[in-house]
Amino acid sequence: MQVCLIPMKPLAGAKARLASVLAPEERRTLSLAMLADVVAAARGFDRIWVLNSDADAADVARSGGAVAVPDPAPGGGLNASVDLATASAMNEGAAGVLVVAADVPAARADDLAAVAAGAGVSLAPDAGGSGTNALWRSPGDTIAAAFGAGSRAAHESLALGSGVPFHIVENARLAADVDTPEGLAAAWNLGAGEATRRALVEMGLPARLRPAG
Repeated sequence: MQVCLIPMKPLAGAKARLASVLAPEERRTLSLAMLADVVAAARGFDRIWVLNSDADAADVARSGGAVAVPDPAPGGGLNASVDLATASAMNEGAAGVLVVAADVPAARADDLAAVAAGAGVSLAPDAGGSGTNALWRSPGDTIAAAFGAGSRAAHESLALGSGVPFHIVENARLAADVDTPEGLAAAWNLGAGEATRRALVEMGLPARLRPAG
């Protein structure tokens, strides 16, 4: 069994770095739309768990066929939440666990499948090359999660130190996380999912995004 974990940050103050182009309620709407698209991209997995702290995020998860899992380590940080959820998934029989960011709306099913292949550790880096936007571990506890600044190097070091196979999967769509106006333009130009595109059209943003892309 393969499980996909999608950690969702609290919606309060979501995507503050997009404040120059989106109002607070628009940023909230965009965050939920991107989550819907990532859930849709993960439908090839046996189970999809959205780790969340908000009722609206839980509703989006369930609407997409995912399981809404309350943050297992509220206030404890992303890595604690991911590792506790991974342990729960393994207890339920998961042979491998993929963690994917909730803000990569251009992701497709085959992108995620390419990361979640084989034993050991695979990751898809962010656009800057130093972060991790998707992390596959098989078995799930092969290494601890090490998200944060420099996570690509941290995950690689942990994998190599454990003596397990390690792979980098370069993928432009998975790299296009949306934290800035430039990232938003990149996701749009790469083919953001239906929910994200619909939300952005309703906000009237495409005309401003195309020149930026």
